[in-house]
Amino acid sequence: MPVEDPTSIPIDPTAVGSARDGVVDSWRISLSSPDIDHDDRAAVDRVLCSGRLAGGPATEQLEQLASDTFGRPTVACSSGTAGLILALRALGVSGGEVITPALGFIATAHAIRAVGATPRFCDVDPETLCAGVEQLDAAWSDDVSAVIPVDLLGVQVPIDAIVEWAKHHDVPVIEDACEALGSRHGDSPCGAAADAAVFGFYPNKIITMGEGGLVSCRDQPLADRVRQLANQGRTAAGFNFEGEGYNFRLTEMQAALGASQWLRLDALIERRQHLADLYLERIEAIPGVVAAPTPAISGEGDRRSWFAFVVLLEDGRWRDPLREAMAKHGIETGLYFPSIATYAPYDEAPSAALPVTDQISPRMLALPLHPRLKPAQIDDVVATLEESLGRIRLEA
Repeated sequence: MPVEDPTSIPIDPTAVGSARDGVVDSWRISLSSPDIDHDDRAAVDRVLCSGRLAGGPATEQLEQLASDTFGRPTVACSSGTAGLILALRALGVSGGEVITPALGFIATAHAIRAVGATPRFCDVDPETLCAGVEQLDAAWSDDVSAVIPVDLLGVQVPIDAIVEWAKHHDVPVIEDACEALGSRHGDSPCGAAADAAVFGFYPNKIITMGEGGLVSCRDQPLADRVRQLANQGRTAAGFNFEGEGYNFRLTEMQAALGASQWLRLDALIERRQHLADLYLERIEAIPGVVAAPTPAISGEGDRRSWFAFVVLLEDGRWRDPLREAMAKHGIETGLYFPSIATYAPYDEAPSAALPVTDQISPRMLALPLHPRLKPAQIDDVVATLEESLGRIRLEA
C-alpha cells in the first residue's frame, strides 16, 4: 500500500481510492512507496525468531555499515528528529540561537526548540535551494550557538566551506542530511565532514526502517556521548547512569531492515537517478515548469541522491488547481516545502530576510518518485501535468 506522506494532502480526497480524515488511502500513482524485497523481510523475520528485539547484532551491523560508508563512528537512534536532538545535546547546545534554513521540513526547528534553543532562520541559494556560507553569514547574531544546514531534496550543502566558516565563529555544525543519504562531493560522502550529521529513514527516504535515524560523529568521544544520551544516560552495562538521557534507541527489527536495505543502497540510488533523468528529459518541453533545484550544479565526482523530484512552477497560483487536476487522475503530489517561518510558533522566531524562500516555496510541487515507479508511469504523470497545466493557463 502506498505510504501516506504528511506533506501530501490531496485537494480532492474523494477523487480516487477511499478517503479517511481527508487523506486518500490508495492512489493510481503514489508520491512515494518503500522498496521492500525478500531479503528485507527475511532479515526482519530472523530478528523476530531470535527473540532479541533491541540492542543486538542487527543494530551493530547497521552502525558498522554506516561507519564504513562515512569513515566515522555512528550511532543508531529512533528517528532523524531524535538524532538532531542528540547531536545538539552532545555538542553542548542548550540555549541561544541555532541558524537553520526556513525552506525545509519543520522537524529541524522542532529539534532546536526541544533542547531549549531558538531557531534563527536563514534564506537559501536560489540554484541549490540549500543554505551556504553567504546565507548563514547574513543570519549571524552574537547569540548563535550552532548552525544546522539542511541537505534539501538530496542536494548536499557546501559543507567544507560551512565547516571552515563555523570554525571562525567557534560554533559547531550539525548537518541535517536526512534527505541526502548517498549524496557526495567528489570522493567525500555526505555525512563525513560536519561535527555531526544526522540521517532519517521514514518510508519516503532513500532507504527505510519505517522510522529510525543515525548520527555520524566527528570522533569517538562525541559518538559515546550521543550513545549515552540515546540510552537513558547509561554509561556501562547494568544500572550505570550519568546525567540526562532519553529512550531514543532503535529496535532490532528496524535495524535489520535498515542494514538489509543499506546493502543495496547504490542500486536504490541509481534507480532513482534513472527515473529522475526520465523526468528531466520529459518536462523540458513543458513551458512554465523547471526542475528544482537546478540539476546541472554537480561537479565531477559529485552525486545527488534523489530523495524527491520537485518542479518549480512559473506561477504559484497554478499549484492548487494543478494538484486538484492530478488528484482527479489518481496521481498523488506533495508540498515540498512550505517555509517553516510561516508556522506557529516559528512565525515569530528571529530571521534574516527570506526573499528566495518566500518566492520559491509557493511554487514548489513534488511529483511521484520511488524505486517501484515505472517509466510508463512517469510518461503518464508528465502527460497529465502538461495537459492540466495547459488548461489552467488558458483559464487564467
